[in-house]
Amino acid sequence: MSWKRNYFASGSSGLQGMFTPRTMTSIAPSKGLSNEPGQNSCFLNSALQVLWHLDIFRRSFRQLNTHKCMEDSCIFCALKSIFAQFQFSSEKVLPSDALRSALAKTFQDEQRFQLGIMDDAAECFENLLIRIHFHISDETKEDICTAKHCIPHQKFAMTLFEQCVCNNCGATSDPLPFIQMVHYISTTSLCNQAVRMLECKEKPTPDMFGELLRNASTMGDLRNCPNNCGEMLRIRRVLMNCPEIISIGLVWDSDHSDLAEDVIHSLGTCLRLGDLFYRVTDERAKQSELYLVGMVCYYGKHYSTFFFQTKIRKWMYFDDAHVKEVMTCLSLAADSRVSNCEWSVRLSLNVPNRHRSDLSGRMWCRDV
Repeated sequence: MSWKRNYFASGSSGLQGMFTPRTMTSIAPSKGLSNEPGQNSCFLNSALQVLWHLDIFRRSFRQLNTHKCMEDSCIFCALKSIFAQFQFSSEKVLPSDALRSALAKTFQDEQRFQLGIMDDAAECFENLLIRIHFHISDETKEDICTAKHCIPHQKFAMTLFEQCVCNNCGATSDPLPFIQMVHYISTTSLCNQAVRMLECKEKPTPDMFGELLRNASTMGDLRNCPNNCGEMLRIRRVLMNCPEIISIGLVWDSDHSDLAEDVIHSLGTCLRLGDLFYRVTDERAKQSELYLVGMVCYYGKHYSTFFFQTKIRKWMYFDDAHVKEVMTCLSLAADSRVSNCEWSVRLSLNVPNRHRSDLSGRMWCRDV
């Protein structure tokens, strides 16, 4: 079961042809991040590499200058500092200690992301985005932010509502609106749906990856009819905006799963927003195609990251201080070393060559 594309094909069909070459100052050569014995900072390092290598985030974050500072627990200041080191430092390996310390102090009451303790990279990524919102937006609630300069909500957030509609009696549940930064899907449901879909179709089609994710995300999520007519209904999720970056977290039902290889072969590299949800209401979202640019993996109690570096148009692999070029993320992730390990995946997909937000609400021109 495989939806794969050749990233390095000539012309516009491969990922390589979709990005415009950047100026030499757009991104510095890739650097590693230190993780000394006992620090257990690989989860943070992976989330940080994703944020830095997402062109949309990096360029927009560079434009932000004012914020609500929290002094020694200020995540915004720590991010600005490490981004400046990414850009200008001559060191090949950088410390992420300042950000780790700010994160620990910020979440001390919840006892999350504490020094020396391993934590979840996807949840770290989400919380970094939410904290950036807190630092730069006047709106305290993260589910109703409309600020044009708020990168998390303008670039990452999926504005959705859930609803059930009964085809038997016509009853409709009240819509439940919510916002999510990461779209979580069960790996067991993903693999089961992939088998069913391929049994029903002669060969994979471009829209199958989005359809696969949509079916897997609602598999087993049945609700009673709002009118209690006896029907069991599958939830419908409707997307109301057009995010430029989609993050998908694949959730494992057990610590030791034998589905790692099946999951890798079920992943696609192109995703249409209109296929991912029951319906999309934004006209841009109906036409939007996103391409796989990053993947965070967890195996052997350790996080590492694959990312497509747009400046050099190559896939890079980041394992804390170690950085190397690889052929593709999917081929390496399917390596036999993951077969007997705890394993998880978080995918980042983004819209190529999109404009970045101006702090005043206008649009900046593309970098060329």
